[in-house]
Amino acid sequence: MLAVLAPHNAAPAARSADAAARRVELFPVPADTDVVLVSPARGLDVAAAHARLAAAGFDALRPGAGEAAVRVRVPRGGDATALAARLAASGLARGVEPDAIVRAARLPDDPMYARQSGYLEVIRAPAAWEISTGGVGVLIAIIDTGIGFDHPDLRERIYRNPREQPLSGRDDDGNGCVADFAGCNFVTLATADPDCGYDVPPPNARAWDDDGHGSFVAGLAAAAGDNATGMTGVAWQARLLSVKVLDCTATGRIADAAAGIRYAARMGAHVINVSFGTTNDSLVLREVILEAQARGALVVASAGNDGRPGITYPAAYPGVISVAASGRVGPTGIDYRALAAFTNFGAVDVMAPGVNVLSAVPREFCGTHGWICTDGPYASASGSSFATPIVAGAAALLRARFPEAAAPLLRMLLLNSRQPGALPGDPGLLDIGAALEAPLYRAGVPGATRAGDAGAPPGPAPR
Repeated sequence: MLAVLAPHNAAPAARSADAAARRVELFPVPADTDVVLVSPARGLDVAAAHARLAAAGFDALRPGAGEAAVRVRVPRGGDATALAARLAASGLARGVEPDAIVRAARLPDDPMYARQSGYLEVIRAPAAWEISTGGVGVLIAIIDTGIGFDHPDLRERIYRNPREQPLSGRDDDGNGCVADFAGCNFVTLATADPDCGYDVPPPNARAWDDDGHGSFVAGLAAAAGDNATGMTGVAWQARLLSVKVLDCTATGRIADAAAGIRYAARMGAHVINVSFGTTNDSLVLREVILEAQARGALVVASAGNDGRPGITYPAAYPGVISVAASGRVGPTGIDYRALAAFTNFGAVDVMAPGVNVLSAVPREFCGTHGWICTDGPYASASGSSFATPIVAGAAALLRARFPEAAAPLLRMLLLNSRQPGALPGDPGLLDIGAALEAPLYRAGVPGATRAGDAGAPPGPAPR
């Protein structure tokens, strides 16, 4: 930071006050911005700031009555980022930012959104959707019971492996899973429930859902949004990689879970959702989590549903985003700002809605496996399993907004933007809007800081 010049005989307090007065908030200004807003420096009104900016050679638009800032036009072919830096260093600005477009809050046209709005709006999903709805290049791996490939809200979101030919009977891409055109199944025949009727050894391409849990999780993360069909996920356009490690009873083994996580990481998943856990620490599980993180994946895992302090694995491993369910049922409804009664708590990174949330269920399981469907293949359910994919969807939105950012930085943005819980001791509540609105970096312009920075270095990411 460039020191503020002051007379040598000035008192330290006076120099400090002068420095504070000259601090400039410089917001991220994309290079293709057409108009930059300048908040006048202290001691200048808008008219005076306009006159001095114009005299300094900036293309300042004449302010109308009541305007709170000076608009400076970016020259044709000019770089708005560089212009913003010059304005911040001019001595005439208290703040510099893009004159960004504002729109009416974007809500999806999905007919069941009204049943989701109570919890999605608490975590400010509509504000996030104004910025990003999840790019098609973002891949979320659902490590679970599989995904219902023909569900109307999921079928267009399923990742198709371009290196494999469906039904070829060959391992075209050499990754160890034969014909994994749409995901892979790692459930071991010897340990699966015999009633599931499995007869093909893993790994194999039979990654479809035979319980409903995986489809429900997938829908919360990335069901197609704004498609006039059913409900909406958090990341409307992200792709879903089906990785089946749980059998038809939604149970499995550490070895299968570890194989599935490794597969997802090696397939290039940006976000890995793990909506299950174990109380057993495991070297095998810990090492595949480390491998996934080394390959750039952000792992999101549920804290557990035992209603006790302490969280399950892999949520407890370093760098994994551990998720508890929010949703305290009371006489006036569900308070999604408070911790759910059934969820594990303590060293949890974030909580997200996990009570009476709506999502997708394969049609054939409506009325079975505990799924009570209404208005088509959709049901409501509760659990930290279902809070987790809401956070995974938020991570996908962040990845779409900042595609070059490393997973630890995205994790920091997500956790540093949490809302306070309703009750003392509650973990912070997910705030998707704040996470996407946060600046990715702080400025290196002399005499300027990014919005939200009081001059101190950023602290460590919460755990």
